[in-house]
Amino acid sequence: MTKISFSGCIGSGKSSLLTEVKKILSLKEGVESIEDISKKNPFDTDKKLSFISQFYLLTNHINEENIKAISFSDMLLCDSSVLDHWIQWQKHLSDIEMNNNIEEKSEILKKLYLFWIKTYDLIFFIRVDPKVLEKRKEEDSFTLPGMEYFKEMEALYLKTIKDDNLKIIEIWNNNSVDEGANTIVEHISEFQKK
Repeated sequence: MTKISFSGCIGSGKSSLLTEVKKILSLKEGVESIEDISKKNPFDTDKKLSFISQFYLLTNHINEENIKAISFSDMLLCDSSVLDHWIQWQKHLSDIEMNNNIEEKSEILKKLYLFWIKTYDLIFFIRVDPKVLEKRKEEDSFTLPGMEYFKEMEALYLKTIKDDNLKIIEIWNNNSVDEGANTIVEHISEFQKK
């Protein structure tokens, strides 16, 4: 099974791209997908970024992938991955005061992330074009965070990708969903030929 992650900031278009890619790939192959697990987070707003919440997200995401992996499909598309949960945790750490207890907990999450990130065959990092984001904020009914949040998150993604030597494929969200999905399908086809 080829396992593919669609990673990036909230509002970048991961879910839309994944849905379109799944439609295209399903014409020829068996394709399973995993929804963004953070939508199922049972913790209240005050605890959404706590260690317990992040541990829940990481471990449940891994469990979902394992369950889908036994379906004998050709491909598994993941709306977010352990990379995204690790980035959320790092963002949380940048907003709080560190102590020994938090450092120990952070080390647990880091080990889980580093162990599992290697299991993805392809990681698509959906980049945020500020102009597209502004337009989307005007058109969509849900509220997206401000540009400062996106700049901060993109910086965290880029630093983590570099520091952890992750092989990612950047897809900018400034094309139509169809164009972006076709680009992703081309990359997947190239990977499968190897």
